[in-house]
Amino acid sequence: MVLPFKSNTNNTNNGEPPRVLTEEEQTLLAIDQGVHESLESTRRMLALCDESKEAGIRTLVMLDEQGEQLDAIDSGMDRINDEMRDAEKNLEGLEKCCGLCVLPWKRSKNVEKSAAYSKTFKGNEDGKVNASGPRQVVGQNGVGPGSGYIQK
Repeated sequence: MVLPFKSNTNNTNNGEPPRVLTEEEQTLLAIDQGVHESLESTRRMLALCDESKEAGIRTLVMLDEQGEQLDAIDSGMDRINDEMRDAEKNLEGLEKCCGLCVLPWKRSKNVEKSAAYSKTFKGNEDGKVNASGPRQVVGQNGVGPGSGYIQK
């Protein structure tokens, strides 16, 4: 199929009909269009990659700031815990008779040895990290996850 083509160099239209492209010119025109589309697609991909990179950088900055905030909270909690220990020692001193000996019926239990205290203040344990995580299994020949039932 031969497509009509108007030449941009000949704008005078002296009664000439539009020029018909040869098969070679049509092929070259199709190649040029393909190259142009590929170039534009590549530019769009690079722009999307740059946007993704910027989003990743912003995420890392925010995570760093949140980590600093959590560290500040943790140090504040440690300071509160130390102040609570000092307050408990002072209260034990007030319970003593004449400040010398503890009355047996007013003796308080050590809070740090209780199960609730050890559950709340475990030290610096952050918990276990799940390294395996959920995974998607690919290529099971259309077989889904096992349900525990025997298939007939």
